[in-house]
Amino acid sequence: MNPLPLGPLYESQTRIRQEFLDFTAQWQKTKEGWRDEPARRFEEQSLNTLTPTLTRVSAAMQTFAEEIRSADQALHDPEANLGDM
Repeated sequence: MNPLPLGPLYESQTRIRQEFLDFTAQWQKTKEGWRDEPARRFEEQSLNTLTPTLTRVSAAMQTFAEEIRSADQALHDPEANLGDM
């Protein structure tokens, strides 16, 4: 039995991170020309929560991948995991 392919999960995590970095760079460019109260409110109400949220999503994806890997290993070698119980 082959281990589960976790590549797509890791690729998704990397893609989310890169897309956010690209978005952040674009927002910085936009912000240079959009300096008024609606821009400030938009950033405060809509964008400031993105970084902590994406950090939590990334951590959850990492934990999920580790749990999948652990479960897959337990299925491949149940005897090795008896001591964990």
